[in-house]
Amino acid sequence: MRLILLPLLALPLAAQTWDLRFEVPFPQGQSLLQTTLEGTGQLISGDLDTGNGGILSVTRRLIRVGPILRLEWGAEVNQWNANGYINSDDSSHTLKTKLKQTGAGLGINAQLWVPFVGVCAEMGVIQRFQRYNYSADGVESDGTIGRTWLRVGIRWRLPLFVAVHPYITASYQQPINKENPVRIESIQDLAGYFTAQGKGQEFQRLWAFGVGVTF
Repeated sequence: MRLILLPLLALPLAAQTWDLRFEVPFPQGQSLLQTTLEGTGQLISGDLDTGNGGILSVTRRLIRVGPILRLEWGAEVNQWNANGYINSDDSSHTLKTKLKQTGAGLGINAQLWVPFVGVCAEMGVIQRFQRYNYSADGVESDGTIGRTWLRVGIRWRLPLFVAVHPYITASYQQPINKENPVRIESIQDLAGYFTAQGKGQEFQRLWAFGVGVTF
């Protein structure tokens, strides 16, 4: 009897080839890690508060192995932003900062379904290309960056329809490759700070929560 029921219950899942999803990310910015100021002995610190934004993605199934394993590829558009500060240890310099990253990505994702309950674990990689803009006290650093992100998530398919399946999802994401802050010469030389810092002040991790539909 189980050998008959399992393929029948897998039929709705087998028919799903497209996946449309919208997520709200809560990214965390990379801190300056108490960078030492050469020649002064002072310390400068900074951070970006948890931000927000949006990720819209569409994926298509590549391979399905029974009712359990599914491999898919897809594309996304994204925008994240967050506000923060740069602060010296003597509190004589406090600069408001803003980080914004906007772009698109291509990725591949594997799904491992738990039979009969509509729960799925996901793991994938996304190559993201973004326009980077970081500003502090009116001085800006911008450019384009490319990062490979790791995504680990879980979803629950809502048992509401047969042909179309809505679901809710949550995921944790972080870049596999990224640049790090470096030593700078003077807190007064903000332009020099941007030159030395490069693009070290990036989003380094995020949690995302969203909804989607497969059809």
